[in-house]
Amino acid sequence: MNSYLGKDWLVVATKGHIKDLPPKSYGVDISNSFEPEYEWLKGKKKLFTSIVSKAKKCSKIYIASDPDREGEIIAKHCFDELVKLKKPIYRLRLKEITKAELNIQLEKKNGLDLGEIESQIARRVIDRIFGFEVSPDLWKQLKIPTLSAGRVQSTVLHWICEREREIQNFTKQTYFLLKLHGSLKKQKIELKYHTKEKLNQEDVNAIVKELGLIPEPSKLKELRLSNIKIKQLKRNPPKAFSTASLLEVSFRALKFDSKKTMRIAQSLFEGKKLQSGETVGLITYMRSDSTRVSDSKLQLGENYLKQHHPKLLLEGSGKQSKQKKFSQDAHEAVIPINPNLTPNQIRNYLTVDEWKLYQLIWERFLVSLMKPELGEEVVYEFPIGKHVFTHSFERIFDGGFKNFPEPISDQKKSTLDAKVGDVFSYESFSTLEKETEPPERYTQGKLIQKMEDTGVGRPSTYANILETLKLRKYIVEYQKNIGPSALGMKVDGYLDLNFHDLIGESFTKDLEQQLDEITENRNSRVELISAFYAKLIQIIKSPRKKIDSYGPEFGTTTKNEKAVSDSSAIKTNAHSKKNKNQHLPKETSLTLTEKKVCPKCSDGTIKTKLGKNGKTIYFCSRYPHCDYITYDNL
Repeated sequence: MNSYLGKDWLVVATKGHIKDLPPKSYGVDISNSFEPEYEWLKGKKKLFTSIVSKAKKCSKIYIASDPDREGEIIAKHCFDELVKLKKPIYRLRLKEITKAELNIQLEKKNGLDLGEIESQIARRVIDRIFGFEVSPDLWKQLKIPTLSAGRVQSTVLHWICEREREIQNFTKQTYFLLKLHGSLKKQKIELKYHTKEKLNQEDVNAIVKELGLIPEPSKLKELRLSNIKIKQLKRNPPKAFSTASLLEVSFRALKFDSKKTMRIAQSLFEGKKLQSGETVGLITYMRSDSTRVSDSKLQLGENYLKQHHPKLLLEGSGKQSKQKKFSQDAHEAVIPINPNLTPNQIRNYLTVDEWKLYQLIWERFLVSLMKPELGEEVVYEFPIGKHVFTHSFERIFDGGFKNFPEPISDQKKSTLDAKVGDVFSYESFSTLEKETEPPERYTQGKLIQKMEDTGVGRPSTYANILETLKLRKYIVEYQKNIGPSALGMKVDGYLDLNFHDLIGESFTKDLEQQLDEITENRNSRVELISAFYAKLIQIIKSPRKKIDSYGPEFGTTTKNEKAVSDSSAIKTNAHSKKNKNQHLPKETSLTLTEKKVCPKCSDGTIKTKLGKNGKTIYFCSRYPHCDYITYDNL
């Protein structure tokens, strides 16, 4: 920022928060309107003493921490120390680090946003009250003195555990697809049996018999095309990135976890030194729940496309779509500040990972301004008696945004152009056996996307929520899959049973909305905290609900469980896939809510583990006395 301001300015960094609630004591004065009791973070008092000595030599002071709630509380703590100097103090809220944006903010001479400060204090105090009241209750009830509970983290943990129970209790079903093979208009095609229900073996046998496919399919000699259904296709390009969609796509495309993505995005936001020697901010503020793009950025994007990809630009692309229900819309989307700075132009000034993320953000912004993919879906219907077979395909007329960055050259285009009355020349039939699949475990990206969609958490907290759950060993992650540990299942079982009213999805998102109302000065911090505290204490004082299915005592392992955990290989049974030398990690063992009896020995129950390949491993609790282990669900 020094390069934008000139030699008459002095720029110093606080390196994040300077104060916070004490780590080992309550830090909230309950009897005094829940006032927080802040203390210096380690090493920050000495750092800020140096900042104050430099500020004494200046005529004006500007505080330019991040433009969100966390940045506002940092500004407040800095202001409280600097106001003693009795010099003009102003607040800069930079949504991008550019010379133009800096000059605009300097002219405004803004003060602190008291609504943002009150909202951040309310969230911090509520989270501290929840943690300090509920954690001791967990220690006492589950007899594990190292446990801790977080308000929003508990909601996300419940999603993960709930999905795991769905997987554990899932029972696979076998079904069949029936296909006819032949030709239409001298082109080889296959027809699929049309039904809304899944076919079992008896259904297929009955249809085959009724159609006379065995031994001689005489009825199919007159199988004619009787109806053609055409549906227009319009696939719009994806919107510019919000924080949640950036984290989801970065994880899926680049294999960057949320913490890494946010760290790299921060460096791109703060700026990189380019060829001119000047430090240039490359992206807008990276914590946003909005996909809105400012008029000035839209103009830059459209001008770039007009010059380099004029056929792809959507006329009127500047029309803004409605934001999501729970979006604060405080910041515009995460986009490049100047699309003319292409990834290739600045590649030598970025690390490999910075370049990859910048390219992802740059391309997504431009794509969001492009034409949709246009075409039609065609369905041919071939009835025979009460049965109907279909053949469907797509015709794409304009690939639109999918032609970026290069036109699609190998796109498959169907040349089949039949008309009603054309005859299908039957040759053979086949049946395909399939199985229903259990629900998929969440990935980091999917969890963060769900947080945004449901209003649980905010862009500034998404990455920290998952990181906290990992540190507490409540969740485990292999490849892309996230599952609960035995400890996580146990904690969730107890919290959901006794504190559901405070960690349920609806309560959590309602609280987020009330925090937003405080920001807008439409709600009182003290009233919100007081209501939350009263409800929590009422639960704490009420009798505890107990069930026997929280899971095994964490840290205790039966001989049978230890034998499985320490085993260097999985012995497979007749129903399992051959997969030797597959370790079962001890820390990822899970406990079934509804116990299933082992099909081999009938004495043990089926337990599960999240394997290193991301698959669920099912095994008998009597292992090694019973060697039933499989990747296939019952």
